[in-house]
Amino acid sequence: MRECRKCKSNEYTNKQLVMMINECGHPLCKNCVDNIYALNSGNCHVCNRLLRKNGFREQIYDDPLIDKETFLRRKLRKIYNLKQDDFETLREFGDYQERFETLVYNLVFETDVVETNAEIQAFEEKHKEQIDRNKRRLDEDQKWIEDQLREERAMKSRLVEHMETDAREKENTTAVTDTRAIMDELRDSNVAAEVILDRERKKQIEKELEEKDEQEKRKRRNKEMLQTRKRAAENMSFNTVIRIAGRAYVHQPLELVINGPPMPNPAEIESMGYLAHIRAASQDLIAGGYTSALGCSRALFEARIDLFAF
Repeated sequence: MRECRKCKSNEYTNKQLVMMINECGHPLCKNCVDNIYALNSGNCHVCNRLLRKNGFREQIYDDPLIDKETFLRRKLRKIYNLKQDDFETLREFGDYQERFETLVYNLVFETDVVETNAEIQAFEEKHKEQIDRNKRRLDEDQKWIEDQLREERAMKSRLVEHMETDAREKENTTAVTDTRAIMDELRDSNVAAEVILDRERKKQIEKELEEKDEQEKRKRRNKEMLQTRKRAAENMSFNTVIRIAGRAYVHQPLELVINGPPMPNPAEIESMGYLAHIRAASQDLIAGGYTSALGCSRALFEARIDLFAF
């Protein structure tokens, strides 16, 4: 839930809440930004950094850290825009990309900010010509995106042209058929020509009125749908709902009957030295909730699957 740390307003109490964020990554609601930075500059309410009002932008992601990282990546990419063919070897290009990620990390988590900014400035001065040249170049991914967008626009254009051609052909066929029928009637009928033409004019006017009425009905339906959605949103309640239920749920662990010794728990697995035969979990796996003890438990479970009394 988005909430302004200054005025404590959130998106539930204020449906029109708009959160703004600056380069420091500490969000504020739009009302607080207008009040605090009325003179176009002021200090951040969290880190006390001097900020300008024109530096605020609308917050996109719920997590301010992600929004800050996205902004810094977009900003640094304007400087670190070297391509693979700007380097002699693939290893140098990989080191360049790895250093870019390190700089992003330092700025996001504000580690060695002064040294990082000095390195960025030195890199920009050293590779100024390459940076200016690459601003006008597209990498392979950007070229692929441009090609896909170009093909999509061409396909849409062909589709619209085909539909318009079909509509014109249908309209011309209908007009020719109606005109031919009128001419046949004028030639074969004993009715006066003025009466026939007057009747056809009335039909044309009635057809135009029906089309106009259909458009008005469509507009009214769309307007009623929008009003219905608006009333539903206004009547939506976020109050706590009192639920009346029966007996509380009590969890009963699953009992597995094993024809043999019981399965060791995670503490026993570690104390008995099982982890010496298991590959240690990396930091990425640990962050995802995986541990070496969990992997060992799964391996023991699969090894003893035939001992279960099914």
